Amino acid sequence: MRWTGSLFLVALISGPVTAALPQVKVLIGRSLKDVVVHGTDLRQTIPAKKLYRQFQGRQTVNFNCRVGTRVSLPTKPLLIASVTSPTGLVGWEEKRFRGELQLVAGPQAAREGCDLVNLIPMDAYISSLLAKEMRADWPLEALKAQAVVARSYALSKMHPTPGGGPWHLESSEKNQVSGNFHDTTARTDQAARETEGLVLTDSAKRPVEGFFHSKCGGHTLRPDQVWSGSVDGYRGVDCPFCHKHGKKKWDDTVSRVKFTTLLNRTLKRYQNKAITLKPEALTFVGDTPSQSELRFYHGNDLYVVRKSWLRNLAGREVFPSHHFRVSDTGNSLRVIGEGFGHGVGMCQLGAFELAKRGYSYQAILQHYFPGLKVSRIW
Repeated sequence: MRWTGSLFLVALISGPVTAALPQVKVLIGRSLKDVVVHGTDLRQTIPAKKLYRQFQGRQTVNFNCRVGTRVSLPTKPLLIASVTSPTGLVGWEEKRFRGELQLVAGPQAAREGCDLVNLIPMDAYISSLLAKEMRADWPLEALKAQAVVARSYALSKMHPTPGGGPWHLESSEKNQVSGNFHDTTARTDQAARETEGLVLTDSAKRPVEGFFHSKCGGHTLRPDQVWSGSVDGYRGVDCPFCHKHGKKKWDDTVSRVKFTTLLNRTLKRYQNKAITLKPEALTFVGDTPSQSELRFYHGNDLYVVRKSWLRNLAGREVFPSHHFRVSDTGNSLRVIGEGFGHGVGMCQLGAFELAKRGYSYQAILQHYFPGLKVSRIW
């Protein structure tokens, strides 16, 4: 295979980013065939040729990432080119990004194109995120609480892992949704600046991964109740603050056959039980939204499955949150719930209400993370 442009793959991206130099690598574009970067007085580096170029005034730089058929693809992520500007802003599409834009090739983008990564100062990243994961016009103390939690999550992803990609996290719901320079405001910049270096830590002052969600529906969950692993210091807490914000409840009907298929998949995936449940043989035990597990009989046999398992397999369209109950209506099952998101950590709409009531960001974080502390690590 061959690259149809003049760029060759060379510089291996490796090495951790430390808290002393908080720069975050954020994936903002995946498997791109053509990349057009624009800006003022652009500075371009192409490691393959040890080439450094500087452009005067407003310019665009075009990268052809289309793959031919006669070049061996790299087995590890490689840096193709990077572009910066002394203005601090580099453009891609209709967006402007702080920091540096990097084009990366490797197995994850193989035969498809290049991945585009934004290397950005931590607090610039946090400011752009606040406008996406919350809203820039929310109370300042809610934005500050979000800044600390999001910074904690980002920091947890900044340590290299075996087989990891050349970025720390994606700008997506898989990790955290961040924006670009035009999404930031004076308020989001202020929230990031006034919480600079602050993260959630455990009793040994070790940084802890921060989680948040839109609306818990009345009670938050621990990580081990939703995912496979636990995180020290997390506790579920009552949250009577989010009820009057956002959609009050959701209500859906699932056919008995479809729900039985979901239960079969769940038992096989999470309990390694290769059985075939029959829709007509199911009897569901009385349920409440606060229960994290669903109980049902198949004949005389009792089964217990986590509601988080059902949501992981069926998706948010059927189960917008883990806070739901299931009632049997005969040929179908009625799923009634509250909240939106996985329910772990900080409830954003709860934080919004607490900030409106005059709570500081420290008090908000203390409520949702009673087993953790807020510590400055840089």
